[in-house]
Amino acid sequence: MLVGVAAMVVWFFEGEQFKVLAAQGYFIGGGPERLDSEDVLKARVRLEAGARSSWHSHSWGQLLLVEAGRGRIQLRGQPLREMRPGEPVLTAAGVVHWHGSAPDESMVMLSLRGPDVEWLEPVWDDVYSADPSF
Repeated sequence: MLVGVAAMVVWFFEGEQFKVLAAQGYFIGGGPERLDSEDVLKARVRLEAGARSSWHSHSWGQLLLVEAGRGRIQLRGQPLREMRPGEPVLTAAGVVHWHGSAPDESMVMLSLRGPDVEWLEPVWDDVYSADPSF
């Protein structure tokens, strides 16, 4: 999982930084090749305490990286989990889930996903307020 996260971080470098890193010898066997795509959406968002999405799914999954604070995520039919900095969360394509900040703490996170989202019903307070299992 960490190798995948590292690859995604490399993907974020902008412009000519790829060539500079390769020229400085930070990569062996050739430098990275930037593969831009309008299909990859990235966002850095802050959610205030108590904020959460509705249930939804993504056409090819979603990667969430918490930078600060604490969050919550739940996949349909599975226990509620807590999200913390340094613990990437990947949801597979078509998996219905919701995510948000903790009830008592805001959260800053990065989100990487494809362009298609299917939005479903809201996450009601009783689901959001349950005790996370881990």
